[in-house]
Amino acid sequence: MPDCILAMRTRTAAEKARRTAVLERIDAEVISVDPSVTKHGCSVGLRLNCADIGNVTRLLDKKGIVYGDVIGRNGR
Repeated sequence: MPDCILAMRTRTAAEKARRTAVLERIDAEVISVDPSVTKHGCSVGLRLNCADIGNVTRLLDKKGIVYGDVIGRNGR
């Protein structure tokens, strides 16, 4: 399955999101993102398997960790 990127506004939020994913045994990596490819100008992202996006976004919503666009899913 291909990788997707979950755009984040800050590196701190991305690190919290990565730790949250890893605690659930989901591989994730904090990366830099070109701000021009996101709607909100996010410059940091969390790279993970597209199959895990739903689980990770539910976890982040539950913990109140804010995220932005999903890049790489549905042709984006």
